[in-house]
Order: sequence, then C-alpha cells, then structure tokens
Amino acid sequence: MPAKQVFPLSKLTEAIENVINRYCSKVVWVKAEIVKLNHYPHTGHCYPDLVEKKDGKIVAELRGNIWKSNFDLINEKFRQVLNEDLRDDMTVVVQATVTFHSVYGLALNILDIDPEYTLGELAKQRAEAIKKLVSEGIFEANKKQRLPGLPKTIAVISVNSSKGYQDFLNVIENNPWGYKFHCKLFPAILQGERAVTTITAQLKRIEKHQNLFDAVAIIRGGGGEIGLSCYDNYHLAKAIAQFPLPVLTGIGHSTNETVSELVSYKNFITPTKIAEFLLQEFHNFAQPLRENLQKIVTGANLLFERQETRLEKVSSSFGFLTTRILDREKNRLTSCRQVIHSGAKGILKERNSELKNISTSIELLSPKNILKRGFSITRKDGRIITDAGLLESGDIIETEFYRGKASAEIKKTN
Repeated sequence: MPAKQVFPLSKLTEAIENVINRYCSKVVWVKAEIVKLNHYPHTGHCYPDLVEKKDGKIVAELRGNIWKSNFDLINEKFRQVLNEDLRDDMTVVVQATVTFHSVYGLALNILDIDPEYTLGELAKQRAEAIKKLVSEGIFEANKKQRLPGLPKTIAVISVNSSKGYQDFLNVIENNPWGYKFHCKLFPAILQGERAVTTITAQLKRIEKHQNLFDAVAIIRGGGGEIGLSCYDNYHLAKAIAQFPLPVLTGIGHSTNETVSELVSYKNFITPTKIAEFLLQEFHNFAQPLRENLQKIVTGANLLFERQETRLEKVSSSFGFLTTRILDREKNRLTSCRQVIHSGAKGILKERNSELKNISTSIELLSPKNILKRGFSITRKDGRIITDAGLLESGDIIETEFYRGKASAEIKKTN
C-alpha cells in the first residue's frame, strides 16, 4: 500500500490562491445586499458582509474588501446620487474581482459600486411601501386624526443636540403672544437604518401615554438631505399612519416627500415651520376669543349704563314715598319693641314669684324639717324601713333623729 502524501495547509491554500487568481481574476459586476458595512474610520478600509436572499433566506454569502481610496470615491458618488452614505442593508451592484488569501480566505475585492442601481432599488422599495399602505387602507389614516383647537402638549421625537429641535423650541418658547406649550422630548436616531427602530420604539412609548399629548412632532434638522431613505421604510411609515394622535413631521429637506411624510397628519419643510403652525393654531383660536370677549365687555358695560339710568329715574320717582314708608315702619318697630319689653318684664316677675313659692314648698318638705318636728327615720342595711314586718328579732337597725343617730337590736316586732 503506497504511503499517504501529506501537504502543509499553506501549500493547499497557495494552490487554491493560484487557481483562483489564474481563472477568476476577471472583473465582474455582482448584485448583492450589504448586511453590514464594517467600515473602520481609523484605517478608512471597509469589509462589507455581502449576501443574496431568496424568500427571506440567505442563499449565498461572501466577504468583500473596499480599500480606503476606493471607498472614499464610492461614498462620494453615493452622496451625489442618493443623498446619503453607503450603509448597511443596501442592495447594490458592485464591480469586483474574486481574491483568495491564505489567512483571510475568499473575498470580493470591490473596485466600484453603481449608485444608480441602488437608487432604483430604493425608489422601488418606496413605491412598494406606498402601494402596500394604500392596499391596507391606512395611507390616509393619520390625516383623519383630530388635532385639538389648542394643541399645547407635544411629544417631540428628536435629539436634544439637534439644531432643528433647538430652533423649534426657540420659536415656541419666545412667541410674542405668550402662548404656553408643554413639550416632552423622546430621543431617537434621526437618520440611517437605526432611525427606523428608534423612532418606532419611541412612538410605542408615546402611545402608552397618548392621553397626555395632543400631537407628536418628528423633528430632524441640521443634517441636510443625507440619510433620508429610512423615512421611506414601510414599517416606520405604517407606525406613523396608524398612530392614534396627529403626527407632524419636519425632517428638513425640500425635494420629494418621503413615505413617512406622505402618511403623516401634516408635514413641513423645517422644524421651525412646525412651531409656526402650532402658534397659528393657537392664534386661530385665541383671536376670535379676544374679539368675542371684547364684544361681551362692551355689551355688558352698555347694559349696566342703561340699568343705572333706569334705577336713577325710579329712585327719583319713589324717593319721597320710600321715605314715608320707612318712617312708618320705624315707628311700628319702636312700638313693638316697647310692648315686648313691658310684657317680658311682667312675665319674668310672675315666674320669679312662682319659683319662690315652689322653693318654700320644697323647704317645708325637706327631711330635715320633718325630723325637726320630732319624727325619725329608721334604716336597716342602709334601706329605709316603713314596715315593721320587714324586721326580725336580732336585726340591727339605725335610727336618724334631727340631731344624731342611734343603733338598736330588735327584740320583738308587733
């Protein structure tokens, strides 16, 4: 049996590398989805994870290499065509060669990426999102929400450091009419793929306390038109469309409206415009109120003046008669007071005499007076004895006299 031929791993990978570099070095265009960009700012190089999906499942996967010089050029082209950077979760067509490295394995060495294809894919996704929302009957749902006449409590989805958010607050808080608003910030990422998850999460938080707010404002400012494709995302647009409060969007751009803006209650070019809209809503309510209040005050003053004039006339006509009636009633009251005073004195005197008679009778019936006349009180065990039949021979009794007491033993009862 011949001996086994054993090759070092490096020899095998070297052979693979030679084969691939000889037969697969041709430049090709490849369609794939960037799952994760893996860009390293300190070197400028990029190592995207590329996949192909079918029915939601990955059917092919390969790592890519984009060296710094190529990445800067590609990213600049994306900014010019798509108004955003190359990022995760983009479907792209790349120009590349297949390479194999003994340590790092198989990869696509990406030379260029066609942004026009990605632009078309994004436009396709946008159109599909709109079509789906319309077919589900929710495209206009948020526009049918009712905005209160005084929308004063606003849930704001933004970033505290955002210039757009600061501009919004400045207009709201320093309005010349002194209208008072209550704004609660719900921080979120406002561009890129993570914007979808963070904005949606904050909408869910606000929904739990929807009774506290009149409206929601999604505010993004200071970022130009870079990274806006996330607002075409179907899931984010659906969350806005179905939200139970009016959603106002001020994402800060002037070109085509995103799907999220299209389904919102009302959208504005800048955050400042949202603030101006809210102030105008207050003004629309307050101005007629002020006018009606002025009409009420004027009418009331006129009515009071007319009534004062009438009262003066009535007072002049009945002044003399009123004086006579008052004098007569005064005299009647004086007479009544005298009668009551005299009658009360007589009754008190009579009652006092009756009380003296009663006091005399009580005094006469007092046990002391009875004892004074020679009578006595006999007790047994503290109880008054009025019947000799209640006593037995040998009982000890106590007799009370006018002066003093005496004890005795019963010898015989009769």
